[in-house]
This record gives sequence, structure tokens and C-alpha cells, in this order.
Amino acid sequence: MRLLCLLNGGPDHPSTRFRILQHLETLHGRGLTTELLVAKRDAGYGLLDLRRRALRADVVLVQKKLLARWKLAFLPRRHRILFDFDDALFEVSPDVEERFGAARAARRCRSRRRRLGAILTRSAWVLAGNGFLAAHARQVTPRVTILPTGVDLAPFPDDRVRQAAARRRARPGERLIGWIGSRPSLRYLAALAAPLREACARVPGARVVQVSNAFADLPGVPVETRRWEAGREAADLLDFDLGLMPLDDRPFSRGKCGLKLLQYQAAGVPAISSPVGANLEIVRPGVTGLLAADGPSWTESIVRLLTDADLAARLGQAGRERVRDHYAAASIGARLADEIVAVASGRVPRAASGRTEFPDQEGEGREQSHQHERLLVADHLRERPGGALAGKGSH
Repeated sequence: MRLLCLLNGGPDHPSTRFRILQHLETLHGRGLTTELLVAKRDAGYGLLDLRRRALRADVVLVQKKLLARWKLAFLPRRHRILFDFDDALFEVSPDVEERFGAARAARRCRSRRRRLGAILTRSAWVLAGNGFLAAHARQVTPRVTILPTGVDLAPFPDDRVRQAAARRRARPGERLIGWIGSRPSLRYLAALAAPLREACARVPGARVVQVSNAFADLPGVPVETRRWEAGREAADLLDFDLGLMPLDDRPFSRGKCGLKLLQYQAAGVPAISSPVGANLEIVRPGVTGLLAADGPSWTESIVRLLTDADLAARLGQAGRERVRDHYAAASIGARLADEIVAVASGRVPRAASGRTEFPDQEGEGREQSHQHERLLVADHLRERPGGALAGKGSH
């Protein structure tokens, strides 16, 4: 069975890495011959080339690439399209708004909505990274399944995680508050400047470690910057004493699929996150992580994890177990393969209900969502990014 993957970015693009590339071995094991095409002009992409490759395929998996209706015509009608997306492409991106202004950002959003609607309509099936994205897709088509982003546990074997945890506990005189991400997400970290200043002042030796290809300006906060490299990503994660995943509660942010949170947990690192979007599905407060809704709660949560080694260890271990049970790349990749094979054969995919069930959390995410309905980092904190450098990152 032949599969063409039309990708929105290259191998360092987070969606490409975690939604497609890390599952290729699993797909090959299911008898799928996979061809990759990065839909960027500088990668040699063209519509005629797309059509030629599509004619050789049984299924075309489109990963987050939005094609105009006239471009969709280059995909033969007899071909089955499986569309995968893990961002709120239908909402205004705060990064685009900052770069181009509100009016232009709104126009670009309307264009994306039209293109998204076109490919949702054309697709035989749709894979959405979380419930918020799935709810939007179901306004266009009922053929939607929730497929979370998975994390490969291979770089984090048990013995390496235990050794890293022991090193962190024995490390004298320093505590590393970690954040990993890319330039568009810097605004979320920069909004935490005040809570981070207070937390670092209260905990001797505490500093923020940013792993990225761009860095947020955090006035008054002790900061270490590390350029993101794929080959040392796991080592950087294992070095953190805790990991941060702040978000605001804009509609665009609710489409985030919790990738950096899952990475921290895979490494056995305790994490603090905003109670927004998929974070509410991933974190059980006080069990697999902590949720922080405003400046004071961020400060107290950071200080608590930096000063209570036993709590940090328990949260790190429980978070790791949750990733192993529900978000491991091996199981997510197997589900992706099931979806592709089902679409190719014309059957309804197995998870046709589109629901991701976690029996130990039934109803919990909805309850947390109501409790933290207006928790937005950017709404509660005044500070904004200032001095972020241009560049790509890992998330």
C-alpha cells in the first residue's frame, strides 16, 4: 500500500517530527510504502510534482498543509485524502497578529478558514490533535477522529531517567527551571517574567534554562540559553528540575496539543502548565503535574517543586507513567497506521467516535475547564515578549 505524506514543514518542524516522521517505522511495519513531500517551494515542491506523486499513491496524508480549492484539484479525485492537524488553523495566530497587525492577521485567518474548510470537505477522514480542534472540524464533516501527539520514549529509557533524577537531587547549589519551544511560543514564557523573578529570588541557585533557536527577554531573571539541537534534546530535557508550559486562553492557544508538556513528562521531569486546551487532558493536578492560572499560582508552584524534592519526584514519575499509558509514540503510531489502512480500504476508521477515552479521568477535564475558565497567562500578567530573536525552534 502506497502512502504520500504532504508535509507542511521539514524534518525540524515539530508537527512533521512528532505527527509523521517518528511513526514511519511503524507504518513500514504495516506494509505501507511511504513517500514524503515537503510543501515548500525551496524544497522543490510544485503542483505538477504533487500530482505525479499522488497518482502513484493509494492514500494522500496531508499534514496541516492548507491548499486552496483550485490547488486541491491537482489531487486526483479517486484518491483518498487523510487530513491531520494539530494547531488551531482557523483562529487568529497571536504571532501573525504581532508581525502583521490585527487587520491583516484577520484577513489571513479568513483565508485559512476557507482553505481548511475545503480540505476538510474533500477528506475521506480527518485526524485532530485534541478535542478543541475536532469540534471545529466536525462543523464541516462528521468524519473526524482525535489522535493525540505522541512522544517517543526510546530516548528516555528507565535507567537513564533514574540516573538523571538522582543527578538532579544531588546537584548542589542550582535548580533549573526549563522551557523548550520555538519563537512563536516565546510570548507565553515572557509573560511569566514577574513570577519567575520572584521564584528565583526565593530559591537560591534557581535559573531559567531556555532551549530554543530564539529566546525571550526575561528582565531580572537569571537565564541560561541553549540552542536547540535534535541530537541533544533528550539530554537537555533530562537536565531540568522542572518544566514550564504556560499558555494564554485565546482560542488559538486552546488548539495546542501539549507537546512540550508531554516531553517533560516522558523525561520524568515534573511540569507546571496553564489549564488550557489539551493540558487539561494531560495533567491530573497534584498527581501528574501542577496547573497554574495566574502569577501568584505560577510563583508558588515553581517554588514548591524546587523545594520539595519528594513531590517533584512523585509528579515526575506519575507523569511519565501517564505518557507511557496514553501518549507513547509506539501506540499512537499504531493508531495512525490503523486509520491509514482503514481509509485506503474504504472502511470507517476504528475510532470513528472521535473520542479519546481516559477512564481514570472521566469528566475531569470538563470540570477543570470550568474551574479555570479564565486563567489566561497573558490576561493576568502584564509583561510581554521584548527582544525575542528571529529563528526556528523545536516546538
